[in-house]
Amino acid sequence: MSELKLLYVEDDKSNREDLEKILDGDKIGEYTISMESVDTFENAIDIIESKAYHIIILDLFKGNPQQGGKEEGLDILTKIQQNFFVPVIFYSGNTKHVQDLKSQIVGVVTKGDEGVEGLKTEIGRLVQSNLPFLKDRVHEYLESEFKTYFWDIIHNQRDKFKPEANDFSLGYLMLRKFSTSLSKEKISQVIKNGESKDKVHPMEFYLYPTDVKLEFESGEILQKGKDVYVILTPSCDFIEDLGTKRVRSVGKVLLAKTSLLSQNDSYIKYTTSKTESNKNRLMRLIESRKGDRFFFLPQTPFIENRIIDFQDKEMVDYGKLKDFYRIAKLDSPFAESMISSFIRYYNRIGYPDIDSDLIIRNL
Repeated sequence: MSELKLLYVEDDKSNREDLEKILDGDKIGEYTISMESVDTFENAIDIIESKAYHIIILDLFKGNPQQGGKEEGLDILTKIQQNFFVPVIFYSGNTKHVQDLKSQIVGVVTKGDEGVEGLKTEIGRLVQSNLPFLKDRVHEYLESEFKTYFWDIIHNQRDKFKPEANDFSLGYLMLRKFSTSLSKEKISQVIKNGESKDKVHPMEFYLYPTDVKLEFESGEILQKGKDVYVILTPSCDFIEDLGTKRVRSVGKVLLAKTSLLSQNDSYIKYTTSKTESNKNRLMRLIESRKGDRFFFLPQTPFIENRIIDFQDKEMVDYGKLKDFYRIAKLDSPFAESMISSFIRYYNRIGYPDIDSDLIIRNL
C-alpha cells in the first residue's frame, strides 16, 4: 500500500486535530494517508518547500472571517504557484470567494455543506488523476535513467570516457537519451494511467498548448471565430534560416476546415436510430476508417469532437495566420497519418470496373 502525504494548513487547533484524527491512517483507494499539519500560515511555505507532499489542504481564513479574518489561504496558493507544483484543496466554512478557482488541480470543499466526506471525495478525485504523484514518478524514472547511464555505461566504458578527455558534455548526452526514452508507452508506464495498450487516449493525439514563439507546422490546429482548421502545408515550407539565408518558401498556406462530429450524417443517423449498422458507420468515421476523405479529431478540454473533410479546403496568405488562434498541434504519428490520408485521397486514380461476369463465364 502506497503512502499519500497530506499537509493541512489550519490555525484553529481543534479543527486541525479533529481532521488529523479522522484522516491520518485512513485509506483512499490503494493509498494510506499520512497527514501532517501546520498551525500558522506564515510557516506553511517553508514546510511545503521542505517536504514532498502530494496534496495541500488549505483553510482560507486566518482567524474568524466574521471578525475580519484575512484570506491568508489565497496568499499561500499564490506562493505555491510562484515556486512549485502541488495540488491544493481549499477546506473552509466560507468558500464563496474561491469557488471560481476550481480546476483539475485546485479543489474547493465547504465544511458546513460537504464536510469530511466531501473532502475525502475531492482527495479521491485528485488521486485518480495521478497528478499528485507525477513528480515522484518522474523523479524515480529519472533517477533510474541516471543510474543506468552513468554506472552501467559511462563508468563501465571508462576506457573510452577517460577523465582527462573532458571535451564534451556527458550531461547533454544523458539528457538527450532521457528525452528519447520517453516514448508514449514509457510515459504511460511512468504515469501508470491504466489505459488499454491497444487503444490510445484522446489526449495522446495532441501537443498542447502551441508554443507561439515557434514557427507554424503541418498538423497544427488553428481557430478563427467559430471555425477550426488544420494546416496541410508541409512543415519544411515554413522554415526560414537567416544563417544560411534560406527564405521561407510558403506564400499561401493550405488549410483543411473541420466540422463538428455532431453535424455529421453518421452521427445524426446513430443518435436518431441506434442500430448496429448506424453504430458501425459512426465507429468507422471515429476510427478514421471511412475512406481517406475524413480524419477524426477526438474531444479534449481544448477541442470538441471534430471531423476533417479534405474536400473542404482554403488557401490563406501566410501573413494572415497571425489572425488565427493557435489551439494545439497533432502529435506524431497522428499528424503524419492525417497528411498521408490527405495525399492518398487526392492521389487516388479511378478506373472502370472490369466485366467480372465475362471473366467468370470464361473460366
